[in-house]
Amino acid sequence: MCVLLCACGDSDRFAVQGTVEGGKSMNLRYVFYNGDALVQGITAVRDGSFRFEGTAPQPVMIELYDNDYRLLGRLYAAKGDEIECHVDPAAHYRLQASGRKDLERWTRWLRDHSDAIAAGSADSLVEAYVGAHPDDIVSTLLVTTLYDASTPGGLHRADSLLGMIAPESRPMNVTQSLISMIEGHIHGASARVRDFKVRVLGKGSDTLRIADKPVWLIAMSTEHTFRNDSVVPLLRHADKHAGKRLRVIDLSLDTDTTVWRRITRPDSAKWTQAWIPGGIAARGIDSLAIPCLPYFVVADSAGRQLLRTPSASRARAFVDALD
Repeated sequence: MCVLLCACGDSDRFAVQGTVEGGKSMNLRYVFYNGDALVQGITAVRDGSFRFEGTAPQPVMIELYDNDYRLLGRLYAAKGDEIECHVDPAAHYRLQASGRKDLERWTRWLRDHSDAIAAGSADSLVEAYVGAHPDDIVSTLLVTTLYDASTPGGLHRADSLLGMIAPESRPMNVTQSLISMIEGHIHGASARVRDFKVRVLGKGSDTLRIADKPVWLIAMSTEHTFRNDSVVPLLRHADKHAGKRLRVIDLSLDTDTTVWRRITRPDSAKWTQAWIPGGIAARGIDSLAIPCLPYFVVADSAGRQLLRTPSASRARAFVDALD
């Protein structure tokens, strides 16, 4: 019995118990990196209540999703923790949580600044918090989950913010993804666009040969990355410049061809509509280290990247300047 009690006391297990706004029944997905592997699980939400357990030798960030992989909220837990939370599916940053002090500070900060987060203007608030709390794990959680590193210079600013945080307050299992993105972006910005194979709508498999055109605009997106709002209008505009000099590629990084065909069929597009498996890590574009979607790359016939940006307006201005 003593051996069993000691084993329980040394357990790496934590527990999460929660409720969902509206009392609905659904499936809830949870994902976290335990230091060795990515752990994914599904638990049932019955009449708005759920519970699941996990194991990790060190504190972990847990992401909660609905069955369609829409983010419901994030938690921070360690072995021995009994976390309680309330999820608002309408806004993941309004999640309420208790059972761990740093988790409570983090989620309270998100709720207090929910208007700025909803408006996409929380970066300066994150910068101010990091400056005032360089020894707080909450600073790391805010930078890795909320700070917009997709803006011009954003990855470099995020790197600087991480550098301000004390090493003991920025655990590798939390920062690893962002650090990999920063390092990849530094190398990706100087990488050449090489020939790569795609599936072209209505034509089948094809190889895009970079030397065939003086300039290329490659617009990468998925069904859920503001395609209709920003990507398609840019493609329609850029297609007016297409001809002997410019080739426009609408590159879908959706998970399968069914989604791709559904979102492209309504378009009366003259530009090349293509699909490639593997998302941003797809063979052929993986060396470009695409940090987010949608994303736009303008390259010359030698594969040199003339522009890298998540901004459709910047890509449009660049194409206009080619004339």
